[in-house]
Amino acid sequence: MSEKMQEQFDAVKIQLLTDDNAGLRHEILSAYLEEPERGANVIVAFAKEKGLKLDASIEDVVEAMKTIDPVFSMDPEEIDIEMTPAEMANVSGAGFSCW
Repeated sequence: MSEKMQEQFDAVKIQLLTDDNAGLRHEILSAYLEEPERGANVIVAFAKEKGLKLDASIEDVVEAMKTIDPVFSMDPEEIDIEMTPAEMANVSGAGFSCW
């Protein structure tokens, strides 16, 4: 990874690590576990929304995610994710209403 690209990833990481983005970090991890490219797309969209420059392909973002946080290089079966009550309700079907 080039130095320029690393600087761009670092700027995005700093923004993602703020307390205001805790929910987004959870969303990124959840998306990544389903499909790494989805997690990368969330990061790219976040960078664009924040006006941060990120000149990287989705594949580059996926690879960078593995170096940014060790959890992204783990086997998805080994990762334990905490879910909010609303997420649990949606997964269990309790959030669904026929009426």
